[in-house]
Amino acid sequence: MVKRFRVECFKSIESVELELGNVNVFIGANGGGKSNLLEAFGVLAAAAFGRVDPESLVRRGCRPGWLFQPLFRDVPTDTETTVSADDEATTYCVRLASPSPGRPAAWQFRREVWKEGGKVIVDREASMEGSKGDPQAGLAALRLAEIPVGDQAANFLRSLAGYSIYAPETPVLRGVTQETQLREPVGLAGGRVADAVAELIKQEQAGEKLRSLFQAGMEWFSGFGSVEIKVPAGVRHNLAFMDRFFRSDNHQFYVLGPTEVNEGALYLLFVAVLCLHKASPKLFALDNADHGLNPLLAKNLMQAMCQWLLESKEQRQVLMTTQNPLVLDGLPLQDDRVRLFTVDRDNRGRTTVKRFVITEEHRKKAQEGWTLSRMWVNGLIGGIPNV
Repeated sequence: MVKRFRVECFKSIESVELELGNVNVFIGANGGGKSNLLEAFGVLAAAAFGRVDPESLVRRGCRPGWLFQPLFRDVPTDTETTVSADDEATTYCVRLASPSPGRPAAWQFRREVWKEGGKVIVDREASMEGSKGDPQAGLAALRLAEIPVGDQAANFLRSLAGYSIYAPETPVLRGVTQETQLREPVGLAGGRVADAVAELIKQEQAGEKLRSLFQAGMEWFSGFGSVEIKVPAGVRHNLAFMDRFFRSDNHQFYVLGPTEVNEGALYLLFVAVLCLHKASPKLFALDNADHGLNPLLAKNLMQAMCQWLLESKEQRQVLMTTQNPLVLDGLPLQDDRVRLFTVDRDNRGRTTVKRFVITEEHRKKAQEGWTLSRMWVNGLIGGIPNV
């Protein structure tokens, strides 16, 4: 699990260092740099995989584009980006030259370091005299093939390389639009969610956890399931939801399919798959964690997510952004594994990130009945534009 994450000179970020937990929530104004943080992690993930180019970044959920280095007036246009992550023993750090006019489309590795404790596995600098190899190819990804599968350093790099940013899209969740970034168990935009839910229901206790969340957050809900549909290539699954207010004739229930049910129900299943499915990534990001949810349901989902992730034997780690204040009320911040960060732009336009720490003022407001969401909206936490 990543304990520390650092990024320098990427988009609106000049220099940011974070101490991460299992669940990391970023709040702030639109354009403050929340998604830039998630994408900086995507750059590191692509480097750990061995190549950083538009295809590898989009594949990890980053927005397409070419403006990666900061465009501030006092920053040189050829500034290089440095990104690193480490846990208790392992560190992976890269310094990269992003593409721009006159440069190749792929990012160039200027420096790459991978080490475990005092053991250096990779230390390559492109400018070193006598350095060999393709500057657009990462060396750590090649060395990974030589290291035993269960090695801690190998697991750390493999976890970084598997990072992606998930951002569900309603047409994809409903199955009416094709998923462009398909994954196991679920695509970045929600593709394959029906098959993933069918697999999830078979897991011990996972189906019951899902039903409990639906019953607590949706008054109409009386059940859901997965229906098998025969297709030329075999069998695919479709989702079916039961509304307790709907009629049933001759034991035939009228059910809602993915094109009829509200998008919030599909989103709950999407998040549940990421948190509970055995094949879900160890490290991932969730952009706009309040997608399609009313405030109370967003709060309930956050409570459930934290419980699922913290109780999991898989030791999953998530970074997520949100604009819904009620999400904060679902965070068990008394647990140090759950962390809240505020993202702002300073008076020079640079993105700043601060971990929210409960102060005496916050405790006093809480005693007066103020919720964390109310404190955020009233500017007592940060992450509110000063306009």
